[in-house]
Amino acid sequence: MRTIFNRICQSSVLCLAATLLVMLAAPSVSSAQSGGYAPTYQAGGKSIVIPPLTSEFVEVGSDNRKILEVAVPDSNRLVAAFVLTNDLPSFKSGSNQQLLRYAMVEVPRDGESADFTAKDFKEMTDSANQELGNAMTSTSREMEEEYNRKVKALNLDAQASLDKPVSLGCLFSKRDAYGFGMLMSVTMHGTTTNMINASALVRVRNRLVFAYVYAVYKDQSSLQWARKAVEDWADAILKANEQ
Repeated sequence: MRTIFNRICQSSVLCLAATLLVMLAAPSVSSAQSGGYAPTYQAGGKSIVIPPLTSEFVEVGSDNRKILEVAVPDSNRLVAAFVLTNDLPSFKSGSNQQLLRYAMVEVPRDGESADFTAKDFKEMTDSANQELGNAMTSTSREMEEEYNRKVKALNLDAQASLDKPVSLGCLFSKRDAYGFGMLMSVTMHGTTTNMINASALVRVRNRLVFAYVYAVYKDQSSLQWARKAVEDWADAILKANEQ
């Protein structure tokens, strides 16, 4: 289970750089899902309902989702991405505007179709608290290198530095959902932004799903928002998939 948890931490670190990617987005005319609609997504042969983070968010759509794939580890597959509804026009047009809050859902590529039992989930989360700090520190430099390699291959002027990861520890622990968080600084084009990541591991329909919430850190209220948002979102994903 350590490999899975390290992969989760890798993605939570790498996606922090996505806050600055909106200014690099190529114009797109594809439609996005309405914030009031909860579509299904395929994960390992299962149809999984993923509602928007809150009513203020909208899923960006399959074409626009490609913009964010540079901020996803090669070991994961991006399933859905959400931005604030008011940010969607800027995101689609590639205007020079920072994403203050956004969310992403991913699954592990090599284990996407594997059944993840309640026992598997408990074993992973039981060991998570001991691994959190070390996993984040050890993966931050590795993920910075992967991100910069990807943007260089795409000829994008978006080299970034990821620094000073601080673990927020466990945010919540439930039968099929486990949350943890971190703070990290992201530097691009000489500008440093302090970012919050609140992550949730969700076991839904016997599949392991990674749900990530990101926000620019302004003060304690932004931290409180991220903590509550990711737990409420995990609960909503589980409820939407009840049978």
